[in-house]
Amino acid sequence: MRAGARIALQASERILERVEAAALEEHDPLVAADPVLLEAFRRTNRAMITHWAESVAREPQEPVEPYLGPEARGLVRDLVRRGLDAQAIEPYRAGQNAAWQAWMEICFTLTDDPGELRDLLRLSARSIFDYVDATSAATVEWILRERDELSRGTNAERLAAVTLLLEGAPVDPNRTSRRLGYDLAGTHVAAVVWSTAPATSATALDAAVAALAEAAGGGRPLVVVPSEGTRWFWIHAREAPTAARLRAHREALRDVYVVIGTAGSGLAGFRRSHQQALVAQRVLSRLGSAARVARYDEVRLVALLAADPSAADEFVRDTLGKLADAPEQLRETLRVYLREQSNASRTAALVHCHRNTVLMRLARAEALLPRPLAENALEVACALEILHWRGASDAGRV
Repeated sequence: MRAGARIALQASERILERVEAAALEEHDPLVAADPVLLEAFRRTNRAMITHWAESVAREPQEPVEPYLGPEARGLVRDLVRRGLDAQAIEPYRAGQNAAWQAWMEICFTLTDDPGELRDLLRLSARSIFDYVDATSAATVEWILRERDELSRGTNAERLAAVTLLLEGAPVDPNRTSRRLGYDLAGTHVAAVVWSTAPATSATALDAAVAALAEAAGGGRPLVVVPSEGTRWFWIHAREAPTAARLRAHREALRDVYVVIGTAGSGLAGFRRSHQQALVAQRVLSRLGSAARVARYDEVRLVALLAADPSAADEFVRDTLGKLADAPEQLRETLRVYLREQSNASRTAALVHCHRNTVLMRLARAEALLPRPLAENALEVACALEILHWRGASDAGRV
């Protein structure tokens, strides 16, 4: 048991990936679409497996204490806030099966003696299954405690009211406005502010919210906390803040992501702008983008094109050919040129270089394309937009 646990710790990354893949298959679509919750599940799974292996490596014959460390407690807190706490247990069972398969493979490398192998599997099965049962029971107790605490908080009331609005439930707008302290009439711009880094504090998220409010015109926003690492945001504004306004708050936005919907009127606009922000959040998460800030109108096309990541990869490769691996400067110049309706002077101003430099870069970029630009300019523009919002691109960073 001790030798197997040490092997498991040494091969932890490979085993953790298998367990994560199995556990993530069991998630509710709402969880799968939220990068903050997904990252919280990953951290919790990793902490659970490491805790078991370290305990067995020390005392292989002793029961392993249930794990409810900071990762697990933070996850439970977030799930309870979102009303998804029933999802807290199912992935443990799926992960348990994957972990058991990986453990059996280790066991078969430790001994060729059938009796010894039988005893090893029996003892380790009891250890793993008892550990998961105890952890699941402890998690249920923590869920009940969090539910009780949350039911007495003002954020819970705001989250419940906003959830009804977003679901389209029949509500009294005037009464709900008074409950929220935010007028539901008028024009709204919604945003989602989040971080997947475990060390990001609430202070950093709240500083980003304050910076976003100032960039949007300085009004008083409605802010709801659906999870520990996320803030939902609405403010009265005629239009979403521009990238230029947000750059003035570069320091406040450094450790977080911000996505912004378009302006919309009344309850329908309140809902639509929020849904647009969620779409933009999924785009950044799915593409692993380096961009810290994105507006929905900037990524709307990419959201459609990159819905299937493998198909998007194939489309980019087929459309761009060698240009896909060329210096980013060439790709970005061509992308801006196509967005600016093939106007070299406007492109030069936006990429901060001379017009002749733009023309030279365009010629180099077109030489790398598998087909002449005039024959498929639309496809090239779409492929470049996908790359622009990918993790390899810094161009979208604030």
